[in-house]
Amino acid sequence: MRLLVFALLASGLVSCGSGPHPTVETVYVETHVEGAEDRSTATMSVQGMMCEVGCVAKVRKELLEVKGVASAMIDFEKDRELNFATIEFDADAVSAAELVAKVVAIGDGMYPVPQMEVTHVGAVRLHP
Repeated sequence: MRLLVFALLASGLVSCGSGPHPTVETVYVETHVEGAEDRSTATMSVQGMMCEVGCVAKVRKELLEVKGVASAMIDFEKDRELNFATIEFDADAVSAAELVAKVVAIGDGMYPVPQMEVTHVGAVRLHP
């Protein structure tokens, strides 16, 4: 019985990724739209997510812990190379680069972020 439990736990750890993690440079695309309500939305391409229970939940949890993040939704399909996180955030409290850094830091680079598209609605201003 203990062997079965150990085997299941070990397979769970392997299924969420292991081994060396590639370093990927993130491409940022920012759009500014005039509007009455100040808000920012980002769509982040995320590699390396293999399971909804562990990987997706971890990425979402880490994003929601960032000060200034209002919501984080993950569009996940098993066996898809890229999955997507949509994040609503306060650009005065957190930058797109900080959101990417938070995800890339999980598991020491387990989830590379090749692209981040950000739309700022409201007064036009630039955020690094």
